[in-house]
Amino acid sequence: MKITTAGRVTNKLVQKAKQLSSTHQLDYVERTGHSIEGLKNIVMDDLLIVGSDKIFFSPYKSSDKVFFHPNLSMIRAKRIANREQDPFIEIAQLEKGMSVLDCTLGLASDSIVASYVVGPSGTVVGVEGDRALSILTEDGLKNFTSGWNDIDDAMKRIHVHYADHYEYLQSAPTNGFDVVYFDPMFDKAISTSHGINTIRIQAIHTELSKNVITEAKRVAKKRVILKDHWQSRRFHQLGFIQHTRKTSAFHFGTIELQ
Repeated sequence: MKITTAGRVTNKLVQKAKQLSSTHQLDYVERTGHSIEGLKNIVMDDLLIVGSDKIFFSPYKSSDKVFFHPNLSMIRAKRIANREQDPFIEIAQLEKGMSVLDCTLGLASDSIVASYVVGPSGTVVGVEGDRALSILTEDGLKNFTSGWNDIDDAMKRIHVHYADHYEYLQSAPTNGFDVVYFDPMFDKAISTSHGINTIRIQAIHTELSKNVITEAKRVAKKRVILKDHWQSRRFHQLGFIQHTRKTSAFHFGTIELQ
C-alpha cells in the first residue's frame, strides 16, 4: 500500500500524507497530476489518499473507495439518548464505566455506540487486522466532526490497535475487559447492506476458532459476544447461545462468564 494526496495538492495535505507514511512505515508517492486509477497502474499497489476533510482507501484491483463515517452509530446513539433500546447495548448489558474489547473493529460502528454508553469512565479498545482499515478508522475517530460533542468525544476515546485479534488476546490480561466482542465478516452477504458489502472487499476474512474463543473467555470478565448472520453455524460450533431476532438478518450470540 502507498500513500498519496488528493488531486488538489496543498502543503498541508503533503505534510499529513508524509506524516502518515512515516508513522505507518508506508511509501509516500507524489500525485503529479495523475488520476487515482492512473497512479494505481503506475505503482501497481493499493492507495491511501489524504484529502482535505478525510482520507480514503482505493484498492488496486477495484474502483471502490472506502472511507470512515460514523454511519448509523450516530442515529443509534441519539435513540439511546431518547431512552430507546439498542440491540447490541442490550445484549452486552453495557453501563457507564465498563470496558469493551472489539476484536473486529472495522469502521467502529458498534465501538462508537459502546464508547458513548460507557462514557469517559469506561474504556473501549478496537483491534483491526487490516492495515488500511485500521489507519482509516483511527484517523476518522480522531478527526471526524459530527456537530454533536458527546459522539465526537466518544469517538476520540476509542483506542485503535492494528493487530491480529488472536495475538492481541493472547497478550491481554485475564479478566482485562468486561466484554469481548466479535463481528466477523458474514459467510452470507446481506444484499441490502451496501456499506458492509464494500468493506467485505478489504476486510480480513479470518475464521474464528475455538482457540480464539478460549482466549476471549479468559480475557472477558462478564461475557463474550458474537454478531453473525442468522443462519451461521458459528454460534453452535463455538458454544454461543444464539438470541433470535425475527426481523433481523443478523443475530447476537453470548457466552456468559458470571
